[in-house]
Formats: sequence, C-alpha cells, structure tokens
Amino acid sequence: MNIAVIGTGYVGLPAGAGFAKHGHDVKCVDIDEEKVEKINNGECPIYEEGLPQLLEEVVTEGKLEATTDTVSAVKNADIVFLAVGTPMDKEGNINLDYIEQASKDVAEGMKEREGYQTIVVKSTVVPTTTEEKVIPILEQSGKEAGEDFGVCMNPEFLREGTALDDFLNPDRIVIGELDEKSGEALEEVYSDFEAPIMRTSLKAAELIKYASNSLLATKISFINEIGNLCKELGIDVYEVADGVGMDHRIERSFLDSGAGFGGSCFPKDVRALIKFMEDNGEEPRILEDTISVNEDQKTKLVEQLKQHYPDLSGKTIAVLGLSFKPGTDDIRQSPAIDIISELKENGAEVKAYDPKAIENMKEKHPEIEYTSDYQEALENADAGLI
Repeated sequence: MNIAVIGTGYVGLPAGAGFAKHGHDVKCVDIDEEKVEKINNGECPIYEEGLPQLLEEVVTEGKLEATTDTVSAVKNADIVFLAVGTPMDKEGNINLDYIEQASKDVAEGMKEREGYQTIVVKSTVVPTTTEEKVIPILEQSGKEAGEDFGVCMNPEFLREGTALDDFLNPDRIVIGELDEKSGEALEEVYSDFEAPIMRTSLKAAELIKYASNSLLATKISFINEIGNLCKELGIDVYEVADGVGMDHRIERSFLDSGAGFGGSCFPKDVRALIKFMEDNGEEPRILEDTISVNEDQKTKLVEQLKQHYPDLSGKTIAVLGLSFKPGTDDIRQSPAIDIISELKENGAEVKAYDPKAIENMKEKHPEIEYTSDYQEALENADAGLI
C-alpha cells in the first residue's frame, strides 16, 4: 500500500520505517526541511536503537521518502497516519494545535484524492477527540467520513529506546474504527504483523492508550514508595520486586524502583487523563497520587546524599545518566533535570555524563561540566548519583 505518515518524531519515524520494512511505500511528512533532507539522505534525526540502520536500508531501497509537501503525500496515499505531537498545556490539557493543523493540511490533500482512503489518528488524544475535533476538520475537504473516506484511531504503545522493536513486534494492535470498512482497511496494513488485533470504537481506542500508560506509571510510583521503605529497613527493593513480579497477575516489568518516571508520555498522559476525568465529573484520586509520588521521588537521591554530606557547598557531585530512561537521548521530564537543579541550589559543583543526552541537557543546564565518559565524571568527585 501507499502510506503517508504525518510527523517524523519518536512515533512517526519508527512507524514509517517499520511499514516500509513490511513492503509498503511510505512518504514521511514534516515541516522541518532540515529533518526531511536528513531522512532522504538516509540519516536518522533522532536516536532509537536499530532505527538508523533500518532507515538507511529502506531509503536506499526506495521504500521510504520524506517530504514537506503534505498535499502530494496525502493525494497519493491509501492510508494516512497522523503522528504529530500532543504536548500538555499549563492546565494539564493536551494541546491539539499540531493535530488540528495536520488535519487541515490532510484535508487539503484529500481534495486532490480520487477514491476511498483511510485517515488514522496515531497521536495520543483524549476520548472524543477524533470524533469531535479531527473528523469535522477532515470533512472540510468536502468529503463525508464513513462514506468517502475511512477514519480510525490506532494508538501507539512504543517505548522510547526500543520503539522500532516495539513497532515491529507489538503485544497487540488496537484499531478504533468509525465503521467496519474503515477498520478493515487499516487491518489490511497490519495483516502480516504477528500480533492480536483488537477492533473497537474510536473512543475506546483513545482511552485504552491513556489507561495503559497511567497504569504503568502507577506501577512505577507504587514500587518507588515500596523502595523508599526498603531503604529505611535495609531491604533490597529489587528482591522484593522479583518476588512480587513472579505473580502472573502482576508481572515483573515496571517494578524497578528509581528516580521516578519522565519522558514525553507518562507525565503528560497521566495529567491529561486527570484533567479529562475532572472535566467529566470524576475524581481521579489514584492518578493524582501517582503524579504526587513521582514529583517527590525525583529529588530523593539528593535527600539520601545529604545523609552523607549534610552541607553540599563546595562538594563535587557526579550525575550519571541524563535522559529520562536508558537507550534514548530524550531528556523531557527527566529526573536528572530536577536533581541537577537541587544540587546547584545546595551549592554543589556538578559533573555530568550520559552516552547520548549531553547535547540536549546543555540546553537546560549549560553551566555545569560535561565529561566524555563516566570515569572522568567520577574522578575527584565526592559522590556519584546514578
């Protein structure tokens, strides 16, 4: 099939490369001309394990091409995926500016298209967004949803750092469909993926994404509370997590105690679901506590450090790990940002190292010392925070 993917970030680019690997002809669309040029040269503009190699392969084979021309890409596409960002505003709502603009651009391309095509929302949006926001914009093309074109909601369940592998080897594929014909068109795209396919309503698919991320975030906050208790009692929290995770109803993943969750998904999605529930008259008590525990957890490392050095003035502290998780260069909502700020406020000198995220962290903390390896960061340091 001919596929257009609008957006070339941590969702759109792995998806585009993955579809190309499965034999589809893919056009990736982005407004950033520099990023488009890189992709067309086989260069990966983001760090994701395995993605640079696959991107170079599918570009060389002519299965994937990037463009800034949305109208042309949409005109020639059987399936169009909307994979633009939905960042959070100050009130906790998702910002729909990007997806609304992308929908307008897609509608212009749909005017040029002859024959049926399916538009798929892959961006993370709260329930009713596809029906109440996206479809009315798409119908500005003069075409009717469910008749002249199909509409689906296809949430992504990709982990940064392993996004390509997650896309190629998914646990499940969720298809929210406007009508049966829409769902069948999208299911055909995934026909050779080895994963169970769930077909449901647009709203249910939207909520499945938020519920999944919020439950995983809650697991992390829960084990962090248990971990804080373990430190007081002299217990290895990872042994506790191993024992708990042996229960098949609970499962071991996301039970690693640490400095809290970050990134572009969990903090944003949990807060967006909280706001959405409040707007719909529900009280999101568990989710509010999940966020509260996580915020407190970010600087627990500094509190523990003060048990050894009550006065951090003049101390040199190494911070090892700057991205929000291993295997990525993404520092969005990274606990390291808060940890470094807390150390600076306490008068400490900071040396920092990360294999991928140093350049991104320099935008947040340009004045600290960055090292070329972890040994250099630890050299002459009074303490190291991992």
